[in-house]
Amino acid sequence: MNGALREIRLLAQAAAAADDAALAKLVSMLDELADRGMADAVLEPVRSRLRTLRPPRKLRFSRLLFLPLDGAVMAPKDWKRGAHGLPRSALTALAVAVQAAMGEAGEALAARCLGHTTADAEMIVELGGMLWPEAAALLPAAPPPAWHETGLTAQDYAAIAATCRPVWAAGPVLWEAIAAGPAGPPDELARRALTAIVPAGPGPLSAALATLLLRASAPGGVAQIAASLAPNARMVAVEALETMLAQPPPPFGELDPGAAADAALGLAERLEDLERCPLLTGERQAKVQAFRRAADEACRAGYRVATEEQVLLPATRLAEAEQVDDLAIEAMEEGARKLRLMEAAGRKLGSAGAYDKAVRELIGRLAEIGAHTSEAGDGLHPIDIARSIEILAGPEVAEQALHALRHASSAGTP
Repeated sequence: MNGALREIRLLAQAAAAADDAALAKLVSMLDELADRGMADAVLEPVRSRLRTLRPPRKLRFSRLLFLPLDGAVMAPKDWKRGAHGLPRSALTALAVAVQAAMGEAGEALAARCLGHTTADAEMIVELGGMLWPEAAALLPAAPPPAWHETGLTAQDYAAIAATCRPVWAAGPVLWEAIAAGPAGPPDELARRALTAIVPAGPGPLSAALATLLLRASAPGGVAQIAASLAPNARMVAVEALETMLAQPPPPFGELDPGAAADAALGLAERLEDLERCPLLTGERQAKVQAFRRAADEACRAGYRVATEEQVLLPATRLAEAEQVDDLAIEAMEEGARKLRLMEAAGRKLGSAGAYDKAVRELIGRLAEIGAHTSEAGDGLHPIDIARSIEILAGPEVAEQALHALRHASSAGTP
């Protein structure tokens, strides 16, 4: 047991330290494990990052089954009785019960999942359309034999099953809206999906909304549609928005700057939609502004981390090297391009003046590094620093910096 715990801790540390590409590879490796408990323990510290990156995951029966409920799945420690969510510890037992109830059809469907990922949109539509309505009809009324391993009670099973069944029954139409989340989703898709869920009551509606809002670029619009469908739906919609606003912003400092830029742009769009949402007035609108401030601060902190990792440290290493090849210089320039994208996206969250100051400071530090370069030799040249400055701040600033660096070089500055 101690050996297993040590391995989990080491893998969790590796996951936390991995760059985006390495994390995706680690996730793919963990998806091969039969023991989902170990995989979940390793990935728990990076769940927020994974929700932002959304790397393709290997399609398995269980993963396909819970795609319409993805936003409602939570860590067991965060789940409380009465909550309209699913503790992650219950998923395997539920999936095993559904697959067993389906018999040979379940085995065949599980086999068809193999070799596919969550990026295979057409396969998810086809297989999900077969699975979700069947799961709603066949999920046992009584807890399955493996339920005792979840640490949950029979009453918990009844409540969780009552949440899952209506969402699965509406799974195909709900998934159509979820998949179209980056486009809003369009009002007609959201309305059709939510109309299918609302009669089931607050629990299923809350779970479905959590998943829709997770991917929607217009979460306020989706919530407003839900609120309009039934008198008791309004409070569920408001609570879903408040739950979303209570979550921390994306972990910008842990992301590659390109991914951080995408996350900032997407979040800015979502916040603009929430600022227009009539469900969020008064104190609730204040929560939107508080979330914007938190996101802005997190993005600026991530930008500061990225300036060191993507530009300043590479520039320093190259300035100290006797020989520098073109690939190393191109890598530094690529880092500058990613940083520029992150800066432009971060401005949409607020604090444009702070980015102006940060860019000036960055250019100043690059100029200090460039002062140790020379026109002669095979090392880093002033023009190499100037090219990165041009990417970050434009040609006029780069020209001024290059002139100063060449003047310093000709004057014999070391």
